[in-house]
Amino acid sequence: MYKVDDASLIDGGKKYHLYEYISGFCMHATVPWHMVDHIFIPVHIKAKHHWVLVVISFNHRCIYVYDYLLANGHDAVVLSEIEKLAKVIPICLIAYKFYENKGIDIDNHPNYKLNEKMNPFGVSVVENVLQQPSGSLDCDLYMVTYVKCFTFGEDVPSVDFDPDLIHIRYTSLLWDYGTRKAEVETQSDDEAPMRPLRKIELIEGTEVHDI
Repeated sequence: MYKVDDASLIDGGKKYHLYEYISGFCMHATVPWHMVDHIFIPVHIKAKHHWVLVVISFNHRCIYVYDYLLANGHDAVVLSEIEKLAKVIPICLIAYKFYENKGIDIDNHPNYKLNEKMNPFGVSVVENVLQQPSGSLDCDLYMVTYVKCFTFGEDVPSVDFDPDLIHIRYTSLLWDYGTRKAEVETQSDDEAPMRPLRKIELIEGTEVHDI
């Protein structure tokens, strides 16, 4: 997990630790980016003490932003942080030879051919996103819920979304996982029992607003 204001990630920098993620070295799934169609990234908005979810779509050449706290003066701060990511992503993809590995012909692909290779990715703020109550500190819970729903192809709950119940559920899952680790005497996640593989897909038909 990276903060987008990390000095090693700003566009124009000499070192990009993001390469390690693109290569699959720093993710539990150990899958390089060219093997998937979408990447979920939790982004910390330091100035707002807030987390948002971004979904990078390689086919659309776009970063979709899921924010659960839309408000005047808030959106501009979030977008300024996401734009840093939009600038550094294409630089890293070119250096890593992502497009060759992915099989994307950027000279002829409809979503790439009108852009220069180093142009920032497009940014779209998704509309009709479930909003957390004013004063709530559960932005991370909303983010994790969206990731889960996208991963398993489920609809995001709206009327029945209960943060307290979801807190209990994840506490139970972590307790169970920790218990199983203790039973086999593992010391790290790499040594822990394997979690089942899941098919990852992004739900189509989501309304977006281009920025």
